[in-house]
Amino acid sequence: MHEPPLKEEDSNRTQIGMLILLSITMMSSASILIRFSNSDPLVIVFWRTLYGAIVMASLGAVRGNQKFLKEPLFKKNLPWLCAIGVILSFHFSAWFTSLFLTTIAASVMLVNISPIFTAIFSTIVLGESLRRKSWIGVVIAVFGAFTLAWNDLVSAGTGALMGDLLAIVSGLLLAIYFIGGRKYARGIPIAVYTSVVYITAAGTTLVLCLMLNINIIVFDPVEILIFLALAIFPTALGHSVNNYLLTLVPAYVVSSAVLGEPIGATILAAIFLGEIPNPISILGFAIIMIGISLVLIVMASKEKRESNPLSHQSDEV
Repeated sequence: MHEPPLKEEDSNRTQIGMLILLSITMMSSASILIRFSNSDPLVIVFWRTLYGAIVMASLGAVRGNQKFLKEPLFKKNLPWLCAIGVILSFHFSAWFTSLFLTTIAASVMLVNISPIFTAIFSTIVLGESLRRKSWIGVVIAVFGAFTLAWNDLVSAGTGALMGDLLAIVSGLLLAIYFIGGRKYARGIPIAVYTSVVYITAAGTTLVLCLMLNINIIVFDPVEILIFLALAIFPTALGHSVNNYLLTLVPAYVVSSAVLGEPIGATILAAIFLGEIPNPISILGFAIIMIGISLVLIVMASKEKRESNPLSHQSDEV
């Protein structure tokens, strides 16, 4: 007895699910690789984004995407792509610095509070309205973030608190980055989009390094390998996959995918660095997860009803 063929909708959902899993796995490695580096956080940002741009531009050249550079849509959106690149530089700069001030678990959890910001910005910029009940989730997540930050202040001091605050700022910037990708990446080959964004981020970071008198030249082979690993795994196979997903599904769906990153990063930090969260930190993580999950569940439910009020089914995940 033959099984019925897989429906196209089911196939699309499976593909998107696999891409989300790939993104989560690759992005979970970023914090560990960054911590392994002995370079200044901004230097890591510069080389990660520069190598990332080279990788994606090479992929685009192989695919023949360079002809798209002459298209009206690309020329029209180019200033916005550059602006997104600037935001990415600031996001990375704040987050990478955070990782050297607080624990990986706290930093990654707080930067991934971005779905809260994404939900709010989606309402303002994209018209993907946030239901009133979702604000309960926002309040819960904020309380969880406060719990985590207070615990770090008491147990580790002001340095850890500053790291937590930088992670939250980075989460805000990440939300803007997601919204920008959702709005301006449509219709542009992903290799072209990410090449422009990453090279702009590298250029912005270079300016920051020059202003702060930070030397970007690195000859240490181990450091170079770390930069290349960051460019290939969390950047090309993490961020770039996320950018592609932004052209397929709403921003909050992609933003929700990063909820898996804190789990993966925390496990890797425990294995390789011996960083095991204390009970209060775990409580803070759980509260944040509950709050963000509530927001995402309500938003996903609303979109399904609006897209097909009869069957309550959607073509999007």
